[in-house]
Amino acid sequence: MSAARTAVAVLNRDGDRYLEACFTALAAQEAPGGRDLVLVDNGSTDTSSERVGAAFPEVRIIRHGRNLGYAAGYNRALEMLDNKYVVLLNNDTRVRPGWLAALVGAAEADPDVAAVTAKLVFADRPRVIQSTGTLLLSDGGGGDRGFGEEDRGQYDVREEVFAFNGASALLRRAALDDVGGFDDHFFAYYEDTDLSWRMRLHGWRIIYEPAAVVEHVHAGTSGEWSESFLFHADRNRILMMLKNGSPRFVSAALRKAGSRAVAGPAGAGKASRSGRHYGRLLGSLAANLPAVVFNRGRSRGGMTVADAEIERWIYPREKWDAGSA
Repeated sequence: MSAARTAVAVLNRDGDRYLEACFTALAAQEAPGGRDLVLVDNGSTDTSSERVGAAFPEVRIIRHGRNLGYAAGYNRALEMLDNKYVVLLNNDTRVRPGWLAALVGAAEADPDVAAVTAKLVFADRPRVIQSTGTLLLSDGGGGDRGFGEEDRGQYDVREEVFAFNGASALLRRAALDDVGGFDDHFFAYYEDTDLSWRMRLHGWRIIYEPAAVVEHVHAGTSGEWSESFLFHADRNRILMMLKNGSPRFVSAALRKAGSRAVAGPAGAGKASRSGRHYGRLLGSLAANLPAVVFNRGRSRGGMTVADAEIERWIYPREKWDAGSA
């Protein structure tokens, strides 16, 4: 692969039902300097990677022998790619014309940009927004900006956002070399917001590009509100805060999250968290504590941006819950 070319990497785990549409749309994409298409297969048990190889011979296939999760799955692939830009894309997506050129163009316009996040809309409701970047909520969580809003053009301006959404985002190699890749401990969920936070602490910027539009089957692969989703989302939100946040922010966010749990945990209308869930959560947090201490030193030890600059991005959780994002 040529470093001047942009690599588009699609992480896949048993995504046979999605990949034909995904790669048909990708094959029509162009980018300045050219582009390479990569399928990163995360230990699939179906025939998805074989079918992609037969139907799209230009696609490079990287096979992991087991399911490494989103974070490690992409990290191992990133180690094999030397491109200036790597675009991450979920397998349950279909990109619209001009998506890739828009992402690369936005990155080329500003060398301080570490990541460019796309506009995600629901595949079954293409006039409804799923994400225009990720918000940092006051309880330490993340929220998709614009989630559930009708797309009336209100997010049609390129602008800075706190974090990228890992379902479709361009990453600059120089920024990854500076701050490192995803945190393997996260497995899945919040690894994109965690990496964005670390990039920001080191002076990089994250922007949203409205011309890069992706139709996404929301939670098509992961299964939102599943037991696995709840565990990793709850755990990784706390790990992310402990790694990256100021003592003041962490304390305030944990108090807010605790009061919400007493009143009724997030997502209570869609899923419940049992005593077993909280026991597993506490056990995993304790097991990961040494890694958190080490990684906090790496994340904050070389920070070039004050916490006040990070915390100006905080969005009130109450406003998010009210649907005012």
